[in-house]
Amino acid sequence: MLIRSGDVMTEDLTIFSQKDRVSGVLDKMNNSSFDVAPIKISGYIRKYVRRKDLAEANQTDIIINHAEPLEEDDLIGTEVPVIDPSPGSRDILKILDERDMRFAFIMGDGIEGIITHADLNGVRAGVPLYRLISEYEGAACDLVHDEVENGRWMSQLSNNRQGDLQEIYQSQVEEDADLRLVDCLNTRQIHNIIREYGLVDQLGFETERAEKVMDDIEMLRNDVMHQRPVVGKHSFSEFVGIVSDLKQANQALNQR
Repeated sequence: MLIRSGDVMTEDLTIFSQKDRVSGVLDKMNNSSFDVAPIKISGYIRKYVRRKDLAEANQTDIIINHAEPLEEDDLIGTEVPVIDPSPGSRDILKILDERDMRFAFIMGDGIEGIITHADLNGVRAGVPLYRLISEYEGAACDLVHDEVENGRWMSQLSNNRQGDLQEIYQSQVEEDADLRLVDCLNTRQIHNIIREYGLVDQLGFETERAEKVMDDIEMLRNDVMHQRPVVGKHSFSEFVGIVSDLKQANQALNQR
């Protein structure tokens, strides 16, 4: 089940009047950490203001003088996936990147909420990233299992690491988990084995590019698993590129 824009949007919108003063609106936006806020005109949301614009404005001015018109590119439907696992698909990440936007208002029966980069760092928005990474780790373990005969990959681990791996495996088996020893490897160990046995090209990239993709995936995995912000660590376009590479690697591994 895909996580969609309506699932992760901020619904509690603070809506301002066109006659509100910059100073009061800016205080409220700062207190709530809102970067964007809508403005209602004649009963409808027709414009919005950005916090960064108000910060540079005359504080006694009215906000309508610093507002932007609400246009079609500012809107996204409630059913758009946050991350679609298919390479090349149009999801929230791709749409925001294409439009060079830090936010989008979510449309259902009228404007129902807003998605900003901050919402994409939320726990629920992280679920599709977790799924992508889990799919990658599973497919990469399949690659090691299929291409390295008789579990010879164990020789790439120190004696201590081998012992730790066996303990993890036995513990999981006792819990009736259906898994192989190779499934207990962490991402860095998987990548080291892939490099050692010349399997890098199986990721669907040229070798040099594949090396960077593996480093990026490992870093993304660590951030997601430890619930650290993933949007903002890089430029948004760089983040979208890393997710796109992850999708492509999954496709390549699953089509072997």
